[in-house]
Amino acid sequence: MNLKLQKIRQWLLIVPSAIATSILATSIPSDAATLAFSQVDVEFTNFSESLATIDLVNQASISGETNGGLFGGQNNATNQFTDAPPEVNSSAFSLAFGDSRNYTGSAQTQAGILGNFDVDAGELFSFDFNTIVSLTTEIDNPVVEEANANGNISFFLLDTTNIPLTDIQDLFSNFISNISNNNISFKYNVLDAFKLAGNLNTGGFEDFIDFQHSQNIVFTSETKQADFGGNQESASVLIQGSLQRSFINKSNVTLLAIRRSKAQVKVPESSFIVAFIFLLLIIAVGGFPRRRTREFNQ
Repeated sequence: MNLKLQKIRQWLLIVPSAIATSILATSIPSDAATLAFSQVDVEFTNFSESLATIDLVNQASISGETNGGLFGGQNNATNQFTDAPPEVNSSAFSLAFGDSRNYTGSAQTQAGILGNFDVDAGELFSFDFNTIVSLTTEIDNPVVEEANANGNISFFLLDTTNIPLTDIQDLFSNFISNISNNNISFKYNVLDAFKLAGNLNTGGFEDFIDFQHSQNIVFTSETKQADFGGNQESASVLIQGSLQRSFINKSNVTLLAIRRSKAQVKVPESSFIVAFIFLLLIIAVGGFPRRRTREFNQ
């Protein structure tokens, strides 16, 4: 493999972990045909208020299936909280690689953060944040191989004034349960929100880096790099910023954050590959009749 793979292999040796999972291999074979790597980090610092409640969840999993091929996966995920001063750091990487034929597998992590704060009337609530999403994918044969890496970070500031703590904790549990299905919704008022996502699908489609934020969130630094297309792809984004919001009345607010990483590689069975190539040939010679469509603009 190339220099990127060598750097990733070296990096795996020095990163400490609270959760580490791996299967089939503890190192990347030098001749691995497919590779996907996702690194996601988020850090919250300089809170203007003391934390009334803090809760952290850290999860990781690997799954794979082979039929004559090789698949290996590894996760490394940490959630850390320090009390004085209050700071939260959540970081993870997911790695998947494979070789030969007829295999599929993925490695993924997700972490949840809950921070609850009491804010006095007339006070300014604020904190700083640092976020990183870094992705790498590589394949040898785009006709039969596919490598996918994605990572995302989201956080939400909710108005939980006069809400019992037990209800807030139930909200956090439901939040963790639903994020794996990309089903994020809240019954409490969302005051501010930030979303950062990146995806690489080498041998497929949908390469992107995207971020959104509400008006009370300001970026102090933004760096983005992307190399889309070909058999080797990479993308990375670093965003630093702060959230500031004033409250006229005495309030209670809850910060909910999610960090997710996923790496997936696959080579489908030979029968599927033959059918796929046949489909490409039909499309190339115009073998399918065209369907006339009508567009409606509202």
